[in-house]
Amino acid sequence: MRTSSPGGSIQITGTDLASTENVSFPGNGKRVTVKPSFVSATRIEAEVPTGAKSGRIRLISVGGTQSGFSAAKLTIGPALTFSGSSKLTITDASTTPVKAYQYGKKRPKLSYILTGGSASNDLRVDITNSAGEIVASKIRKGVPTGSTQSVSWDGKGSNGKPAPNGSYRFVVRSVDGTEATPSKGLAKVQRKASRGKAADPFAFSMYGYVFPMRGAHTYGDSVGAGRGHQGQDLLGKCGIPLIAARGGTVHYNDYQASGAGNYLVINVKGSGKSHVYMHMIEPSPLKVGTKVKTGQRIGTVGTTGRSSACHLHFEIWSSPGWYQGGSFLDPTPSLKRWDKYS
Repeated sequence: MRTSSPGGSIQITGTDLASTENVSFPGNGKRVTVKPSFVSATRIEAEVPTGAKSGRIRLISVGGTQSGFSAAKLTIGPALTFSGSSKLTITDASTTPVKAYQYGKKRPKLSYILTGGSASNDLRVDITNSAGEIVASKIRKGVPTGSTQSVSWDGKGSNGKPAPNGSYRFVVRSVDGTEATPSKGLAKVQRKASRGKAADPFAFSMYGYVFPMRGAHTYGDSVGAGRGHQGQDLLGKCGIPLIAARGGTVHYNDYQASGAGNYLVINVKGSGKSHVYMHMIEPSPLKVGTKVKTGQRIGTVGTTGRSSACHLHFEIWSSPGWYQGGSFLDPTPSLKRWDKYS
């Protein structure tokens, strides 16, 4: 639930919402109802009606059944008046990178130019998922009209947890929830994007992991292989860059002549698992205790230790980690999944 104003919009998410006919708001003496502008099984959007007051909302189904009151309270502020050219408009928007990763080197960032509105404007920038649900919001105070702005997202939802893999968009609104209007040129780009002929300037994808080998590769021996193999071999030329499949903390950086060669162990952030990278051409420059970001360069494919060809031997260990009490897991399904989108 968020602060809004009469004429502004709110979004309600949940389950089994498809039969909703009206949204009920507190008012002076009696409640005020309004038909939602959008209804799906998991999301409702509605305009805040004139006469609505701060308080808890409820939903009314087609048959007249009323839901319980919302757990959170909606705060209704003074009505905001927009007319003609005073409406907020967005021009020259772009989002980079279009493919981002949790705990990554680069956060998705929207750059845009704000026009219209007042000389100074308070904005709410929402991050929405493919279903249109708001997963996080940013408030920007006192944004001057005509100014170039940017806003980034750390990949976490409003609950503080990493958002799941998927497609996301930045949505710029006035603080009452009214979405800013795209300029004619920007609207044309968006129409092309809807037909697959251009990139949506507000859209990007977020993933939890990235494939660690950044070059041509094939899959070699996996877990077992008749010799107690504990990981997956990725075959490729010596010299191919290696990056962290997920951010975390360097736990080991060592050399083992009889086995792993130059190897690196990263305790993965947010999971308690460990990722192990073996046979690197030279020791990783990362010291034990270093914080690593998803996609950060960690080393180079080699054939050191007990190895007969250039390759990366990659392992995943369950919590609490590599030889810290965890057990090795089959990394092949994860690697192949990451390989498809990376």
